[in-house]
Amino acid sequence: MVINAKCRDCKESTKYVVGFFDGRNGIHGCLYDCHNEECEIKQIKEVSASKDIQERIKVQVSNGNNGMYAGYIAALRRDAKVSMFKMAQIAGCDPAEYSAYEHERKEFDPKVYQRCKEYLNTVRNRVCNLGFSGGRT
Repeated sequence: MVINAKCRDCKESTKYVVGFFDGRNGIHGCLYDCHNEECEIKQIKEVSASKDIQERIKVQVSNGNNGMYAGYIAALRRDAKVSMFKMAQIAGCDPAEYSAYEHERKEFDPKVYQRCKEYLNTVRNRVCNLGFSGGRT
């Protein structure tokens, strides 16, 4: 929050609010960004974002090399209307870890991926086998 404190006190005319936060003991406020390319804080944020993107690409490549695709699992989960919390329970991991898998911040554990895929395929097949009568008899 030190970076945000510098932004909060900055008088830059291109500064704008990008989010809000609620903290402990009633501490709350806004998160800022700006369009000033010479701003040191903006430069730090952009370098950090670039590193995050590079890390996600590494995770994608590694997952792909192992035949695991986070986007596929995420799409199946959303189509099945299964929450990330429920998926984490099914996968046998905590919700934060599951979120990291699905958002490609962490390489998928093959066992977790297989559990997710099997469950979501079962749900999809169950829905397909029910058919659709459109309410007509």
